[in-house]
Amino acid sequence: MKKIIFIRHCKAEMGGVDKERKLDEDGIAQSKSLGKKLSHLLSNNVKVYSSPFTRAIQSITTLKEHNNKIEIESRTFLEEIDHGKSKELSKHEIIKKMWEDENFFIEGHDSQKKHFEGIKQDLDTIMDEFTNGSHDLVLVTHGNLLGIILKFYFKKNFGFDEWKKMSMPDLYILPFDENSKPQDFVRDVENIDKIYYI
Repeated sequence: MKKIIFIRHCKAEMGGVDKERKLDEDGIAQSKSLGKKLSHLLSNNVKVYSSPFTRAIQSITTLKEHNNKIEIESRTFLEEIDHGKSKELSKHEIIKKMWEDENFFIEGHDSQKKHFEGIKQDLDTIMDEFTNGSHDLVLVTHGNLLGIILKFYFKKNFGFDEWKKMSMPDLYILPFDENSKPQDFVRDVENIDKIYYI
């Protein structure tokens, strides 16, 4: 039975340019156990797409230690949503408002709904390929975008409270039956070392 696995990246260093932030010591340990866990969950026929952010690529690279035939393809549509900055609101308050109102945005940036509309065609392409193929699919992304995909694309009840409960890394499995019909989502972070909650 084929499946899609959605992954939020492992824990990264806090300083520096966001796109270039590397995994910290805990994140490296997380990625090693994540790679081992995924090697047991996935078939040999798997496609992996990742956000091009350094921390996302590093989080999934350890999977190649268990299957060196896997190619990790970076996709810009899996980058984290840029929620912007505000003099009146903290980063956390901006994120909360965005989860409470899909049309809320900071000037010069996109709302959740508009951002999703901008990446939907890319998701459709990946999903059509998955539906018509026999491979497992791994998508490596970031906390807010992972939630947005689950909420808008897969119609999962996902909001600010669910986002707050996410870990680094986090992992959601969506199994499909023999007729390519999706079953129930399963969150599974067992046997991942040094799980981190914000």
